[in-house]
Parts: sequence; C-alpha cells; structure tokens
Amino acid sequence: MHILQTDLQVLHNLAPAYLRRLTSYCSPFHPLHSNPIDLFAVPSIQQSISHHSAFETPKMNPVIEPLSWMLGTWLSEPPGDGIYPTLQPFHYLEEVHITHVGQPMLNFSFNAFHPDTKKPMHRECGFIRLKPDSNKVAFVSAQNTGIVEVEEGEVNGQELCIASHSIARISFAAEPRVEQIMRKFRLNAEGRLEQTVSMATTTQPMTQHLHITYKRVTP
Repeated sequence: MHILQTDLQVLHNLAPAYLRRLTSYCSPFHPLHSNPIDLFAVPSIQQSISHHSAFETPKMNPVIEPLSWMLGTWLSEPPGDGIYPTLQPFHYLEEVHITHVGQPMLNFSFNAFHPDTKKPMHRECGFIRLKPDSNKVAFVSAQNTGIVEVEEGEVNGQELCIASHSIARISFAAEPRVEQIMRKFRLNAEGRLEQTVSMATTTQPMTQHLHITYKRVTP
C-alpha cells in the first residue's frame, strides 16, 4: 500500500485497531500488495501502538467464550471450491477477519478474490451473537450481492451449524433468488477452520455450494 510521508503524521494518532484495518489492504490477495509499506515499522506509529495498547486487546466478554476458537485472521489454503448445478465449477481465495471489541458478539468479514486476477468477488460482513447461558447462535450478514440474512443454529464444541432464519434482498437482486442458506464451521484436528455453505434457490433444492479451509495467520 502506498502512503505519503505526510500521511504518517496523521497515522501515528490512530489507535491500533484502525491501523490494522488500514493494513488489511496489504492483504496477500489485495491488488495493491505489490509494494506495501510496513506501518508498524514506522517509529511514531510504534510509539502510538504502545500508547494505545488498551485499544488493541479488549477483554473478551465471557458470553462469546464458546466461539473463541473462531477468532483471528484466516487465509484460504488451499483455494476454496465452488460448485452448483447452475454454475461452472470455480476456485476462489478468501481472507477472513473474526474479531471482538469486548461486546457479547463477534465481528466478521469475509472477502473473496479471484485466484488468478486477485479481483474482488463475494464479500460479506456482520456479527455472530450467542444467546447467554446457551449454545444458541445468530449469524447476521450483509452481502455485496444485495442479500441481508439472519442465520440461527447451535455451537457444539468447535463446530457451528446454522441455517437461514430470514433473508431480505434488494429489489433488483439477480435471479434465481436464494431461498435458504446453511453453513457449517468447524475447527479441524490440524487447527484449521473449515466452512461449508449449501443453498437452495427458486430453481434448485438445497445443494452444497462452497467448501473452503483456512489457515490462521494471526490470533
């Protein structure tokens, strides 16, 4: 990522949480990755990080402890597989950020990229809430396809299974329309996060659509 020297005078006043968002543009999958600047190597920013360390590591709310195995930055390895009866099979890269800010929920973003061109593909962001004193989970997602959905389900150990509870879409969303989505997240024996997504549309029954495995790159 190219950043002017004059910009650094402003950046050193930013809390680390914002700096991490900024450096996310230097993702291995981002088109600007060819010549990124290491923001954390800049002395003034290092000093700011130390000064604002309280912003960097908020205390985890005990409500979300059963989902703590999902926390971190994850990169697909190998590329994910996409299949569906109405689509040609495809591969994709994906970068996932799952964080918390001390609230009783997780924050997430999923950013997919074309494996060859690195152009952005599917993107979604939202929140994962856990009902206190239970294993009931709600997954709230807004997607760049024009879909906003709520999925609900249960977490059992290091596996989360959820299915769509409600789906809303923009009036000009592409056809055929998605009618139901199911997801399963699990932490496998190698410590990698797996996600499997199935969906039903107005023309197809519930069918597996995506499967991907991620390697954790930061806690």
